Amino acid sequence: MSLIPEDLRPRTYASLELILDVLHAARTYVDIDLESLMIYLCVAEATMRPVLSDPEFVRQIATTETAPEDVRGSITMLLVADRLDMPRETVRRKVKKLIQTGLLYEDAKGRVRSTPNFNDPRVNNAVHAVQDAVDRYLTRLSTHGVNG
Repeated sequence: MSLIPEDLRPRTYASLELILDVLHAARTYVDIDLESLMIYLCVAEATMRPVLSDPEFVRQIATTETAPEDVRGSITMLLVADRLDMPRETVRRKVKKLIQTGLLYEDAKGRVRSTPNFNDPRVNNAVHAVQDAVDRYLTRLSTHGVNG
């Protein structure tokens, strides 16, 4: 019988708890199926990645509702399908529906972005719920003597 690292079980449990908490928090913002939620989260991450690359810029725009369009990122439906290992047609169909609901939009180049929504109270609540989940994750690890 081989030995496993002593922190593997606590990390596994805490990670699973975190993933479920994040999914639950995101679903409080938008009531959609899990595949659509994963697509939305993938697009939102791609939209925010360039904005968050410069900490000074983040401080400058911290209280604005919308980051300037020229610094917001985007992603192709093909890349979404590849990142999530989903069929392209499923991604295309679900992205079109997310566009119809106003959660995503397609730019002139056919790339997808999340809509600016930080002024939506549901987003604020979901973000706080995710932060609470991260705090619980770190506490759970610490309880078991594992550094996050």
